Amino acid sequence: MKLSKFTLFIFILLFPLLGISYDISNLPELIDKINPAVVRIETTGEPNNEIPLTGDPFFDDFFKRQFGDNFKSQPSVGLGSGFVYHKSGLIVTNYHVIDRANEIDVVFIDDKRYKAEIVGFDKRTDLALLSINADKILTEITLGKSKNIKIGQWVVAIGNPLGLGTTVTTGIISAKGRYVDGLGTYVDFIQTDAALNKGNSGGPLLNLDGQLIGVNTAIAARGQGIGFAIPSDTVYEIIEQIRINGKVARGWLGVQVQSINDDIAESLKLESTNGALVAAVVVDSPAEVAGISQGDVILSINNKTIISMEDLPREVGRLKPGSIAKLGILRNSKEIMIEVRLGEIPDKKVLSKKNKKNNLSRGKFGFDVKELQESDNSLRVIISKIYPNSQASPKLMVGDQILEINRVKIRSLEDLNKELIKINKKQSCLFLIKRKSNSGDISLYRSIKSN
Repeated sequence: MKLSKFTLFIFILLFPLLGISYDISNLPELIDKINPAVVRIETTGEPNNEIPLTGDPFFDDFFKRQFGDNFKSQPSVGLGSGFVYHKSGLIVTNYHVIDRANEIDVVFIDDKRYKAEIVGFDKRTDLALLSINADKILTEITLGKSKNIKIGQWVVAIGNPLGLGTTVTTGIISAKGRYVDGLGTYVDFIQTDAALNKGNSGGPLLNLDGQLIGVNTAIAARGQGIGFAIPSDTVYEIIEQIRINGKVARGWLGVQVQSINDDIAESLKLESTNGALVAAVVVDSPAEVAGISQGDVILSINNKTIISMEDLPREVGRLKPGSIAKLGILRNSKEIMIEVRLGEIPDKKVLSKKNKKNNLSRGKFGFDVKELQESDNSLRVIISKIYPNSQASPKLMVGDQILEINRVKIRSLEDLNKELIKINKKQSCLFLIKRKSNSGDISLYRSIKSN
């Protein structure tokens, strides 16, 4: 009896080890199994502009007249990676791999080549679904659950870096839930140190069971051993919508938000920097209809706490258009609850609601302003000069329009001067400004201490 108990104990102790398949020594067999499901994406598109020949427009024009078509711009060629999502011929890759492509070729490891059509794509998560007319049943990737991954676990990246052909690299999961500036706010990226290079985009990131846990998307330009992948749970959610509907429908609130730093928290008398500060409300948006105001701090959505600004669009995007979102909002130091019926993200750009508010000047903050009159006789207060080493220099820019100061609207120089008189020395003041950017006007809050 003692022997059987001891034997049972040893079996129970060893069973987890015997059942584990996370063994790097099995990698060659794993790659042989996965390679038929990984593809190279080749794209051809229109040239963005003509090729400069000499750097001098006069000589360029001369040579083009002399030699004609020999100096015409050539079609742009792109390379990327992808994988078989379904054995019927559905291929997943990154949207940026096939963006602006006129022709797309999908090439398998045996060099079998197929023309691909775009089923649909989602720019906000950088995912695209392609279709090929395969002449056989394809080997497809098995989807894993990215929610179960752990920091430190081994991963395998397969792709076509630098056009060299199928390449395998290994590494570990370095971090989860990464927000990557410039890659959008709808994805909690997986960070890995598996070597990724140009051309890896769209390829699979796998666990040692050969299951997809991510789609390789980007590398850190200023770092080594830092790559990012879209989690497989997100991939499945987005690609299934594209497969069924041809597009992705996600909820839309209609606000422009910004993060809350310590200065802004102090100005608003907030207990923490949690939440998303509403800097602008889109005209006729669900947010405006529901009564959300500029300056509100959104603390939660459907009882999920908003820790940082990036959490809000991510949570809203997970909801369907037409659904009701319950927002916990801090307004004038009081918490209120507002219900919003979400809309669908508009295809066309919608301008932010124009508000005219707040101001400052040289003696108090170290900048000059000017008053401009519009065709409808309305006035704008614009920053015309910022003095070096002033309180305003790291926060404001020439050309910024002052909309508010300490929640008081600034419509004219007279409004500005009235508020300036009220400001004490070393007082933290909250400015709302409007700034021009490449994507249009944006509204921003800035906390600045007076001199």
